Amino acid sequence: MRHTDRRTRLRRTALVAGALLAMASTAGTAQATAQQGSGAHVMSAPASCPKYYFCGYAGANYSDLVFKFTDCYLQPISARTGGSWYNNQSSGTKARMYNSGKQLVYTTPGAPYGDSHGDWSGIRYIDAC
Repeated sequence: MRHTDRRTRLRRTALVAGALLAMASTAGTAQATAQQGSGAHVMSAPASCPKYYFCGYAGANYSDLVFKFTDCYLQPISARTGGSWYNNQSSGTKARMYNSGKQLVYTTPGAPYGDSHGDWSGIRYIDAC
């Protein structure tokens, strides 16, 4: 093998390795930014929210549990503002939130996921899965 062929092969390998590192770094930064910007994030489930449940709280930071649902149908919740929620269902399961007209307002990211500063304004029904 000639010296120039070996050098060309090394350059290509270095370029590919550099590109892969750059892609991995960019993906990690984008994921971290998305999590920081929303106020919602993945974290350990609050002790008051058992596995396989979607839990709603009257207070921020998962305080004052008001409901925990595990069944898959529209379930009414009382009107309130502020609060928080945690989706502790099986991995990837999404809960849905509906208004008083039973129109879809929001679909959560897949479990496990929570919002420590959610807002229940306008939400009147939850479908846990």
